[in-house]
This record gives sequence, structure tokens and C-alpha cells, in this order.
Amino acid sequence: MNDKLTSLREYLLQFYPPEEWPTLLNQAEEWVQTRPLDGLRVLDATPLFRNTLAKFMALMAAGAEVYIPWRSSLPADAEVVAQLADFGIGRALREDKNFDIVLDCAGDHCRLHPKLGSCELTRTGVLRYERAGFPVFLADSGRIKHIETLLGTGESFFRALRHLGYHDIAGRHLLVVGYGKVGRGVVYYARRFGMRVTVADVVDKSGVLPPDVDFVQADDTAAMAKAAMRAWCVVSVTGRLGALRRRLPVAQLLASEVLLASLGVEDEFGPEIPEQRVLNHKRPLNFMLSEPTAMRFIETTMALHNACALELLTADLPHDCMLPPPDVEERLLRVACEKGIIGKELELAEADAAV
Repeated sequence: MNDKLTSLREYLLQFYPPEEWPTLLNQAEEWVQTRPLDGLRVLDATPLFRNTLAKFMALMAAGAEVYIPWRSSLPADAEVVAQLADFGIGRALREDKNFDIVLDCAGDHCRLHPKLGSCELTRTGVLRYERAGFPVFLADSGRIKHIETLLGTGESFFRALRHLGYHDIAGRHLLVVGYGKVGRGVVYYARRFGMRVTVADVVDKSGVLPPDVDFVQADDTAAMAKAAMRAWCVVSVTGRLGALRRRLPVAQLLASEVLLASLGVEDEFGPEIPEQRVLNHKRPLNFMLSEPTAMRFIETTMALHNACALELLTADLPHDCMLPPPDVEERLLRVACEKGIIGKELELAEADAAV
């Protein structure tokens, strides 16, 4: 390893023991020998926090020249941004569009036309790449993403509540709006912490919920009003802009002490509810933390995003959206479960009725 790569690895090991990020460490150890991305310019738009540096480390070990966007709509830790140059990570110029690969998040850079293609990290960004006209791998699929969105986001929601001083939550009532991967994770942890839980969704999920979780139809405004006003906290996890607009008793909520929170990047509550009434001003609640998703929950997702970059080296790929090859995901999961601490936690969560 070169000096900057060694320095970055040593820096990260001060904060994260190897068992918290085995797949990224394994990528770096393999790729520093084979250099599969040697000389390629890679723009990586992953939300930038300290654990993101581990993702960059693996790409650098592969020989890539790694850049972050000149500007991003996604959150970033200013202290981490200030360290990038020390580790040999560049910041793209505004006019710089000459990249071989774009590792995107939320489709922020879907209008770039990288020479080899893009890899999209989130479900939010999938729609923006539907007509891209070049190869795009979608990392938001399969079991690996469950580790981040189900366990990671669920855990970080409650970590953020504790950060705000809300420690005594057992017995309190939580209304979770949306029952996708993130919603299931919030429900899983809420039940572990002894909360009473109601789920709301536009699709009838009553048949797949744990028996101790209530269900209301999200487009039944009377039922939603009742559920919201008896809740201690309402958290929206639909991932859709304005999903709760005209579905909540706005005047009653604004006059109440019910906590409102979101885990989506879009304004899910709508303009009727002012941003100061929602925790973290309508931004994802976990993004108020210095580490929005703990390393052990996100590192395998970041490794999959990186691995998709290597798949773009394949000749004659269709100019369309594609899922990562199953064997790539399985190989990463095997490393994560055999060398890391996530295996048992994932097994318990998947065995629980909430998932």
C-alpha cells in the first residue's frame, strides 16, 4: 500500500475494529494486489461521514482516482470533508464531467455520462436512471441492503432519539408510516425496546405484521387521525415526497406534543406542516448523528456499491438498469457473516416476525 492508503487504513482502525468492517477490509486487501480499477476516475457521491472513508480506501486500493462531487444535496460531515486531501481523495471541479465510473446516491448525478457506467445506491435514485442510456447497476436490492435499511436505519432512528434526550420509550406508542425495509427495521427495534406500535400503509399489511402490532390504512383519514393523536411519535418512512399530505390532522398535531420525525430524504409530511415542527427540520433524523448508520450495518452495502464498479468493466453490458450478480452479493455476505459481528444480529432479525 502507498503512504496515503496506509495512513487512511491506520486512521480508520483507530475507530473501527476489523470485525466491524470485514468486507471493505477484504476488498482492500484483494484489490491492492490486482488493481482492477487502476487509473480509472471514479466519482463517489455516497453521503460523506467518517465510515465512508473506508469505502474510499477500498476503491483507492483498487487503483482508482477517487473524487467526491463538487456539490451534493446529501448531508456530509464538514470535518471529514476537510480531511479528504490528506488521504489523497479529490474534490471534482464544477465543470468536471470526465469520469469513467459514477458511484451515485439518490440519482444526484444521473445526467453525467461516465465512460463505463454508474452504480446507484438507493431506491430513490432508481427512477432517475430508468432512461439513462448507459449501463447502471442498482445496489438497492437483495439481502445486503436489508442490513443497512432494516437493521442500520432502524437502530440509528432510536440512537438519534437518545441523542435528543428521549431515553424512556418503553410503553410509549409509535406510529410508523410505511412498511418497506426501513419501516420493518423501525418496527423491529421498537418492539425490542418495549414500545407499542401501529403501522400505517397504503397497502394492507395487516396479514404480515407481528401479532402485537396494529395496522391502519394510510388513506383512511379518520383512522390516521386517531392513530396519530394517540401516538407519542409519528415517524414517516415511505420514501415518497408529500406522502402524508392531507392524511394527518394538521391543526391538532401542530397544537399537540406528538413528536414528528422522518427517515426519508424527501419532505414526506408536506408543506402544511412547517419544518421546525418536525425533528431535524424534516431531514432524516439519523442524519443529525455524526455516524447516521453504524459501520457494522453499512459497510457491506458500501462494499456492494464498490463491487458494482468492477462489474462495469464487463464488456458488452446492456445500456440499461441491472441488479448486481447474485454471486457477488453472496460472496460479500459470506465475508461479512464469517469475519464480522453482523451475522448473528442479521439472523435474529430475519427470524423475527417483523421482517
